[in-house]
Amino acid sequence: MRMDIVDLRAEAAAEVRRLAAARAFTVEGDASTLAQAEGDATWIAIARRNGIRWALGSRLLFVWRVAFEDGGGALVESRLVPVVVELSRPVCGRRRRPWFEAIVREVEPQMRAQLDAAVSDWRQAVESVAGSFASARMARERAIAVRVSAAGAEAFQPGLFDRRAERARLRLRAAAADTEAAAATRLAAFVRTSAILPRAPQLLLVLTP
Repeated sequence: MRMDIVDLRAEAAAEVRRLAAARAFTVEGDASTLAQAEGDATWIAIARRNGIRWALGSRLLFVWRVAFEDGGGALVESRLVPVVVELSRPVCGRRRRPWFEAIVREVEPQMRAQLDAAVSDWRQAVESVAGSFASARMARERAIAVRVSAAGAEAFQPGLFDRRAERARLRLRAAAADTEAAAATRLAAFVRTSAILPRAPQLLLVLTP
């Protein structure tokens, strides 16, 4: 019997570093803030720190979210993409929401083109990983269904006078039929939700100096 041992220590260490770096940017309350942002219209925020205002200058920062969902509408994968828009003149005073909405309508086609270019490789990677996972899961579910079906069809020799073995066999067949139906239901549900589709990009935040 051959046994192949795969060493994933380097990959595990890299994943730990990635998670630690990602969590360094999070603070308490981020999850509730994100949930509120998803339920509201686009947020418009005014930079209060001088460094951020200086960095923005006469530009607006738009934060978009691009995502994939499964056949049931559940979020599968998402990514935030920043887009900077240069204005012809600095932002003076507090602008009202209709002014920002007019800017979005004017530059949205160009921003969407930038979004598509920025996430092209990421989308291909997500589709590749999701496709590989779906194929492996599908093969596993089908193998389970075939094995359950075969187990319920085993040959049986009833007793001549003793019916206990036959009754036990009927119970086993009923249990196998329930298991087979559950496996078929699970497979059908997975088939319905295995295909992933891109969601329309969602504008979450506009940051203005």
